[in-house]
Amino acid sequence: MAQYCAMLFHFRTMKKILFYVLAIATIVLAIRIGIILIRDFDRLTNYGFGYLTGIVILFLICLAASFWLGRKVYKEL
Repeated sequence: MAQYCAMLFHFRTMKKILFYVLAIATIVLAIRIGIILIRDFDRLTNYGFGYLTGIVILFLICLAASFWLGRKVYKEL
């Protein structure tokens, strides 16, 4: 029983760490998107728009995963 409780504690801790890593990644991606839109939007080529689209898709995936994991982690408390 003690091993199960210890394993459950580590699993919850791991989910919290993953939540914070995803939250930081989401913030970093949002800053990168903002910098591209503010400074370099008029100089973007087709490849630049593809790069921006890829970052936006990655941002949305990280945001959704962070939101889902955050609800799951803090609902258990």
